[in-house]
Amino acid sequence: MRLGLPARLAVLVATTLAVMSFTHPLWNFGVLCVVLGLAIWQRLPLAAVWPLIRASLAVFVLVGFCAAFATSDRVLHDPAHLQVLAQWGPLRFTVGGVLMGGTFVLRMLAMIVATWMAIYQISVDDVLDLAARWRLPSWLSILIGSAMAALPNLARRHEQIRQAQQARGQRLDSGGPVERWKANAAIVVPLITSSLLTAESLGVALSVRGYGAHRTMTVMHDVVRRPQEVALSILVLALGVCAVAGRLAWGWGRL
Repeated sequence: MRLGLPARLAVLVATTLAVMSFTHPLWNFGVLCVVLGLAIWQRLPLAAVWPLIRASLAVFVLVGFCAAFATSDRVLHDPAHLQVLAQWGPLRFTVGGVLMGGTFVLRMLAMIVATWMAIYQISVDDVLDLAARWRLPSWLSILIGSAMAALPNLARRHEQIRQAQQARGQRLDSGGPVERWKANAAIVVPLITSSLLTAESLGVALSVRGYGAHRTMTVMHDVVRRPQEVALSILVLALGVCAVAGRLAWGWGRL
């Protein structure tokens, strides 16, 4: 069953509450497994999230390494976590630091998967329908909808300009970092110019059509909310709240 946008946002909110509450990597790993299980249950292609994870590998290594060395003894409650594995001058590599580094990496992984699951194949109509039901201002609704619609067009326009520059003999992938940066300026300038022209045309079109004359938006077709989807959203949000309450009251997931 493919979940709608409200249910996906509920999963994202619950995931955020859970991973921010737990400081033990095993608990965060459990949250990651639950999110992956929901994605598999919806039959979402997990291979599509791999480019996002691969692009963030350097960040994972940097954050995990810094957390492993920067973890203070004041946040470690178990004496076994104070065991020093290695030390270089004032920097100490402890068991608790390794666990904390793993916690940060698993937090980012869970958030990436949950965010990807929330926005995967979500249309502009779904966002505008949700904005109308939540009584959001019309300017905010069109801002969100325009941004979502502009991203695919921006990526397509970028590829067109890139191919056009290469057809003219422009070398974009050769040379050092400085040469590549100068070469890619030939793509950035026309891309920004075309984006500004598109935004101006959109603004004129909205003004002519009287957009924003009413405070709230209306919907043409009612979107039917399935009872099982509503129940799942409530259950997921309740689990997120329970994670926060359990962490504060009973120390769940504490390192």
